[in-house]
Amino acid sequence: MFGANVRRLRKISKISKVEFAKRCGVGRPYLDKVEHGKANPTLEYLGRFAAALDVDPLYLLTPQSPLGSGGDAGLAPFYGVANPVSSRGGDADCG
Repeated sequence: MFGANVRRLRKISKISKVEFAKRCGVGRPYLDKVEHGKANPTLEYLGRFAAALDVDPLYLLTPQSPLGSGGDAGLAPFYGVANPVSSRGGDADCG
């Protein structure tokens, strides 16, 4: 599910695999494995992928409806919240 969401959003955003891999700080072979469900990224990489797509990390872990049947109508609440760590200024909210 994670890889399919990454791939779909990357394509919707019209970002090439090479450019997206650079944004995430990973190699293209690793990106290919993620998008095809052959790699299980760590939480760190989940955050990197979400930040590069400008979505909440939870969105990448949530089943989405196919684009042909309503598209990403439920995507709006997840856009623009991908960088909570940088906007919070650390872990001050965690305790």
